[in-house]
Amino acid sequence: MQAIRVFEAVARHLSFTKAAQELGMTQAAASYQIKLLEERIGAPLFLRRPKQIELTGPGQRLAPAVSEAFSILGQAYAAARGGADGLLCVTTVLTFASNWLAQHLGAFQIAHPALAVPLDT
Repeated sequence: MQAIRVFEAVARHLSFTKAAQELGMTQAAASYQIKLLEERIGAPLFLRRPKQIELTGPGQRLAPAVSEAFSILGQAYAAARGGADGLLCVTTVLTFASNWLAQHLGAFQIAHPALAVPLDT
């Protein structure tokens, strides 16, 4: 599951470094997780070039499915919690909270004023 989570972040950012920062791991650890996933799938998921990566055909086919799966899991988790209307509890690692979430949470709360968003790191 960790390799899939790393793949989703790398595919979204098109950067091992940014994905690793978001997930609170080293770039080398993120690269290793992608290598394991590529071995399991039997095909490269990214075309690696100096200072740039892009999704290969298999990566392009996998990325939307993985993104949708994470969305469905999030919805299922929210439904299982039930009765928490107006509350979005966010639990994350400190590096993601400080590097990405803090920059976007204010705009989200302005767009959704009826939603309380407690943050736990």
